[in-house]
Amino acid sequence: MASESNIPTPATPDVCTAVILTGGIQIPGAYHLLSVTVSRELNRIPSATLFLRDGEASSSTFAISNTETFLPGKEIEIQLGYRSQNDTVFKGVIISHSVRVRRNSSMLIVECRDKAIIMTLGRKNKYFAEQKDSDIMEQLIGSNGLQKEVEATTTDLKEVVQFDSSDWDFLLCRAEANGQVVMVEDGKVQVGKPATGSEAIVNVTFGNTLLELDAVIDARLQSESISAESWNPADQLIVEAEANEPETTGNGNLPANELSAAFGGGVRKLIHGGVLSQPELQMWADGRLMKERLARTRGRAKFQGFAGAMPGKIIELSGIGERFEGKMYISGVRHTVADGNWETDVQLGLSPDLFAETINLRPLPASGLVPGIGGLQIGKVTQLENDPAGEDRIKIRLPVISTSDEGIWARISTLDAGNQRGTYFRPEVDDEVIVGFLNDDPRNPVVLGMCHSSAKPAPEKAKDTNHQKGYTSREKMRFSFDDEKKIIMLETPGGNKITLSEDAKGIELEDQNGNKITMNGSGITIESSKDLILKAVKDIKLEGINMGMKASASFKAEGTGSVELSGANATLKGSATAVIQGGVVQIN
Repeated sequence: MASESNIPTPATPDVCTAVILTGGIQIPGAYHLLSVTVSRELNRIPSATLFLRDGEASSSTFAISNTETFLPGKEIEIQLGYRSQNDTVFKGVIISHSVRVRRNSSMLIVECRDKAIIMTLGRKNKYFAEQKDSDIMEQLIGSNGLQKEVEATTTDLKEVVQFDSSDWDFLLCRAEANGQVVMVEDGKVQVGKPATGSEAIVNVTFGNTLLELDAVIDARLQSESISAESWNPADQLIVEAEANEPETTGNGNLPANELSAAFGGGVRKLIHGGVLSQPELQMWADGRLMKERLARTRGRAKFQGFAGAMPGKIIELSGIGERFEGKMYISGVRHTVADGNWETDVQLGLSPDLFAETINLRPLPASGLVPGIGGLQIGKVTQLENDPAGEDRIKIRLPVISTSDEGIWARISTLDAGNQRGTYFRPEVDDEVIVGFLNDDPRNPVVLGMCHSSAKPAPEKAKDTNHQKGYTSREKMRFSFDDEKKIIMLETPGGNKITLSEDAKGIELEDQNGNKITMNGSGITIESSKDLILKAVKDIKLEGINMGMKASASFKAEGTGSVELSGANATLKGSATAVIQGGVVQIN
């Protein structure tokens, strides 16, 4: 570590020197550089801004702007130092070139970004399967032609989806989920956990090398611990992971547990309503606790310009009181050169805010084409037929939009839908329906389901036992299930009914005329309230161990061809008269 009495600059810090190269060529010394600002911060793309005096009112021209020196897209390098002993503090590309005219001055402004800016351009979509987060992050960085250094993660993830997000935003979200930070330096993207146990790169002392300081300790930002929870569908239980206490820089004399106790302590819960594995929950909890601990003390410190100050490094502050002094984590650096002087500001500690809380990652509702509509909405059905597009839609009206207009055509979500197959339970006109919207676009509604209410009650009253389930049509045709008695019933309002019953151990078919077929353990019974007619185009065969046929009035058997009765024993008997008659009668 450097001496406490000075900043370890390469030369006496009395004459600041700055060298600007574009396209590998140093800009002419005649260019009047007004100021240079270079910013580096964890989880951000490094940037630089140059202000140059340019513009001549007498000749109505901007001489420097007219050259190709600062054209957007050109590579640029910024070196800062003292007495021409310079170090590179920024490498990147020029992204914008602008001029500014005020009453008494005019200038050229050049905005620059690290080459990693390419990761922020455009939203992408991709599926990742059976990979670790570190593998995914390497792909994201490498696909943009950048150098990479990614600390390996341990958890194999079944599926990860990048949806309508830039590679940069997706990278930061996955890094944060693993308790990692992203540092970009001269076209190289590095991902890893904060190195809080490193040696300090510089000691800055109040009354000597410290020029400015703002520091704050906020007890609200500290928890006793953090646990993460999600649902495990296999066990039907909540799965939980509690964070491990991280190693931190340990500055000051107010530890996190004392700060947490100021507001009652307690474990802070992170909740995910979906499914996360135990290792994922552990990473999540550990990462969030690390973020909290590094937000215990936050602020900024300014001192003489020093190229060695980098995000992710450790600085030691002395002489600022027992509450604050000690080693602190650098999360950002800003170099400013103006009026011949170079000063460095370092940002101390991590922000407690999540990346997803500071940047709106969600795509615009309705893709920004119209104002979007959020959540689910109540609709009323106004028309079922004559869809002008022939897309099997129905017309619905949202009462919150209008109570009188016919509304808009909406698709219907069903249990199954395909080419000439599927379910078709359409609601009735004036039914109340639940409506969602594709891409949050009010022009693309989908009916997701229908609702009962006191005005439109369900056909079966609800009970906690919930044995009865089924469907009842508008005209009271019913298809019902009784889980208690294990009965399935299909019936019409007129009394036609099919019953499959494990309670009665059989099947019964009954019509509204009193005709019935019963199949159970005793056999099959056919009952007819009037005639019973059996008719076949070919043969009818009846077979059994014993067979009895009885008529309460007359019994007649007739064949247009021949009739044959045979048996081991045969009896023909008439209680009054027995008649055997034929053209020829043969006996024996």
